[in-house]
Amino acid sequence: MKTVSRIRSGLAKIEGALEAFPPKPGYEGPEDAVSRGRTIRPWENPNFCPQNNGYIVNPDGYSDDEADDDDFREVDPFFEIGADVDECFPGLDGEYGKKIEQSVLLHGMDALGYYVSFHYTGLQWGIYIPISGMVYMIRNVFGGLSAPLVTKAHRAFHAILNHELFHFATDYAIAQAELAHQEPWYIPANKEFRAVKPYYCADEEQMANAYMLSGFRSMKTALRMKGEQAALKAFIAKQPEGYCEALCVLPQDWDLLLSNLAHCYGFHAIESAKHPSLWDPSLGYDWAQQFPLRPRINWRYCPIHLVDDSALLGIPSGGVSLFSRLSAIEETADFKKKLEKLSSPIQWSWERTKEKLGTNITAGADFKKWGKGENDLFSVRVNHSVRAHLRRRRESDDWHWQAVAIGNHKEMGHG
Repeated sequence: MKTVSRIRSGLAKIEGALEAFPPKPGYEGPEDAVSRGRTIRPWENPNFCPQNNGYIVNPDGYSDDEADDDDFREVDPFFEIGADVDECFPGLDGEYGKKIEQSVLLHGMDALGYYVSFHYTGLQWGIYIPISGMVYMIRNVFGGLSAPLVTKAHRAFHAILNHELFHFATDYAIAQAELAHQEPWYIPANKEFRAVKPYYCADEEQMANAYMLSGFRSMKTALRMKGEQAALKAFIAKQPEGYCEALCVLPQDWDLLLSNLAHCYGFHAIESAKHPSLWDPSLGYDWAQQFPLRPRINWRYCPIHLVDDSALLGIPSGGVSLFSRLSAIEETADFKKKLEKLSSPIQWSWERTKEKLGTNITAGADFKKWGKGENDLFSVRVNHSVRAHLRRRRESDDWHWQAVAIGNHKEMGHG
């Protein structure tokens, strides 16, 4: 995949391909889409090139044949739910909750999270996931399921994330067409979509919800909930035109539907573009291959932000929180002594683990709380046979991390 910085450089040379960000309608009315709450903890974007411990993150993205690339297939934030949080979330019964409910009827999944295209300038592009959207799903979609509250939060986060990731994939695919044809598609097509009902691209919302469903089926077993697929499908069935059609998408339909979506953008761009002559749906081009979906959308290329609007629902400060990366891990003296006695490959694996944790917590890290009665002790996988234990401590308004122990599974008490 190309990084968005490279794509944007190419789009900037095409008249009408980029545009200043317009107001986005939502349950807060027509306003800037990122103003609903305090935006915190953005995931790192590989467009940046940090250097740490001699390891340089490739500014053009990671190679698909990287040995441990599967570690990056799924972002895996660590959720914490405060003991004083009421699982019924009574704040949703108030005026703000009613606005969310009304917006779901109009905007489906996009009422709970939103994607800001890199075709728009003037603000940070990427995926925004408000805590209020997660809370809505916890109560109204997964509320009847038997599972810990933190598991429901994790699944709500991923449901919203996967839907919005498909919008990023569409953004990316249409940009490839624009660069190939040297004419604008995305901006003029979206203007056409907003000019007629249902005010959005129904084909795109169908596939975004279909991708969300497929993503749920592929996530790790430990966080699955019995009945979650049925609950999610029932929620989709109540959503507006396009969104609800996701239930009709079969695996063998994907290539055709992706091609139809690309053609939809091309057709609507022709209606208002200044240079329409190069687009022709009969050329037989394999549009489905332009969507970066296989095996999954590589989320590392898209910034992900959590919008903390929990105060609007009456949730206590810090009641629903997460951390997405562990920055500045310090090693205690005892940890360093133990590490020096281990083999060079294990020492290298630890340095690599630190580097990755400083960027993102992913499924491959198997990051989790550990220890009886020690609320701030955590465990992380270093390689297939070695784990490390970390302790967090608060300094001012931020968490700092100490590596306190490392060893094989048995030594570390993992069996």
